[in-house]
This record gives sequence, structure tokens and C-alpha cells, in this order.
Amino acid sequence: MQVGGSGKIKSDINVTPLVDVVLVLLIIFMVITPVVQMGYLVRVPPKAPPGLPPSAVNDQIILRLLPDNHIYINKDEVSPADFPTRIRDIMHGNQSKMVFFQGSPDVDYDSTIKFLDMARASGAKNIGIIVEAAQ
Repeated sequence: MQVGGSGKIKSDINVTPLVDVVLVLLIIFMVITPVVQMGYLVRVPPKAPPGLPPSAVNDQIILRLLPDNHIYINKDEVSPADFPTRIRDIMHGNQSKMVFFQGSPDVDYDSTIKFLDMARASGAKNIGIIVEAAQ
């Protein structure tokens, strides 16, 4: 605040420092904005033709173990003796394929682990577990 010629206090805002600060901020934001707007290079998968279902859905393998040693591969029931050969045939040439396991709460832990070990020994190296919420 300045003291006027008459000895009174003058309460006007000094605009010059305010303009200096605003100009410095404007220059800083003008320099930073191009850096912030830079993006990342992303490879996007090609679009699937319309009307065709995705191949992942058709190629899914779901193994089910039900009580009394009933084994299903997708919707086909398989005998325990034929199970290893069927898995080997399915996994032939594609050992990294994902296989999903859906167990039953009525099957004991020991039978489930033996079933998963048999599937793994037959060529199913990547096994995911389907978990459904208890109702």
C-alpha cells in the first residue's frame, strides 16, 4: 500500500506483479501441454468379420469332474480310461492352449488333484479353474 500525498492510505491493487505471475504460469503451461498430450503406441488386434463368433469361444476346452468319476470334456462324457488319450489328441501341436477346469463340490480333494495331475500329464499345461459363487 502506498501513502498518498495527503497522508492517507491508498488501497488500490498493484496489477503489475499479478500480470507477471500470470504470464509466467501461461508460459509454463504452454511448454508442458505438448508433453502431456503424447500418447503410447498400441498394437490393436484386427477386427473380426461380422457375423462370425470369436474363435476363442469355439476353441475353449472345459474339463468337468462330477461325482462317481464322471468326466466331461466340454459336453462329451469320457471314460476315465480314455481321458488321457482324448486330452493328448486335443492338445496335440498346441501345448500352450488354456484349459479350464470346473469341479463339483461333491467330489473330494484327492480325486480332484489326481484328475488335474492326469490332465497335466496328458498335455494340458495351462489350467484355469472356473469358480462359481456359492448360492
